[in-house]
Amino acid sequence: MLAAIFDMDGVIADTNPYHTIAWREYYQRNGKPLSDADFVRYVSGNHNRAIVQHLFDGQTLTDEEAYRLGDEKEALFREIYAPHIVPVPGLPDFLRALKRAGIKTAVGTSAPVENLDFVMEKLGLRDYFDVLLHEKLVSRPKPDPEIYQRAMHLLGVSPEESVIFEDSMTGIRAARAAGARVVGVATTHTVEELQAVADVVIRDFEGLNLEKLL
Repeated sequence: MLAAIFDMDGVIADTNPYHTIAWREYYQRNGKPLSDADFVRYVSGNHNRAIVQHLFDGQTLTDEEAYRLGDEKEALFREIYAPHIVPVPGLPDFLRALKRAGIKTAVGTSAPVENLDFVMEKLGLRDYFDVLLHEKLVSRPKPDPEIYQRAMHLLGVSPEESVIFEDSMTGIRAARAAGARVVGVATTHTVEELQAVADVVIRDFEGLNLEKLL
């Protein structure tokens, strides 16, 4: 392994419970309930444009309208999550171990840049990553592999030299399509669900040995 590439939501920080709260409140404000099953099916790992299209089903949204609606929800999420933000257990130590080993690192998230900046700054992790990619730096969202392919290109590594950390099924499909080895982080899905689709499954980064991934 020469490079480790991380999704953000559910991998760097377990944001999904707070995204659920924010999306439910946003859906409710717009007259539509959001169940746990619908969160996993329509929200988790998906691009905001697809999510707001589900919320406003039957309406034709322009790109500008979709971004505006998504930005409203993301501002609500940051407000709700700010007092609670912590990294996934063991992540800071694992990132330090990667740096000591000379392994390149990147973030590839479908989230907007405002959320990426929010998480990096609140957790003090920006200096641990060589490349940071967000939704507006790619033309095709996950499950398309573009964001991971671009991360590998910018890091100067091949898929065979890369490991991608993901928590959602959509993200894992993107990682698989990019040709890298996939580590499933069991925050959004169970260990058993991830074992069917990932090469390695972890609950968090506590005690994760680099040799397990090399």
